[in-house]
Amino acid sequence: MAQAHAARRQIRLACRLEISGSSTLSGNTRDLSPQDVSLQSASLLTPGPRRPKPGDRGMLTLVVRGPGLPNALLKIPCRISYINGNIVSTQINTAGLDTRQQEIFGLLFQH
Repeated sequence: MAQAHAARRQIRLACRLEISGSSTLSGNTRDLSPQDVSLQSASLLTPGPRRPKPGDRGMLTLVVRGPGLPNALLKIPCRISYINGNIVSTQINTAGLDTRQQEIFGLLFQH
């Protein structure tokens, strides 16, 4: 547990969260670790067809760009842990990323 906390980074990346049967949420990450991502989305403050709920599974797309980082889109399977206002916390599974994507994800913790 201490390892996961030590690896947590406050970083803002544009992102999109797609949940089957629910609204697609666009926003920015607040922080991330190798196991989870917290994001902020104004979309949660407006009514939609169906709001996501804890336990829902989906796809989180991170838009990686910035100084010292390659431009990349990382599509990561996820599960919603909790929602509080306009904040969503997701558990992520990076095992499906290819080697290059794994390297890019790892760079996020070095900058």
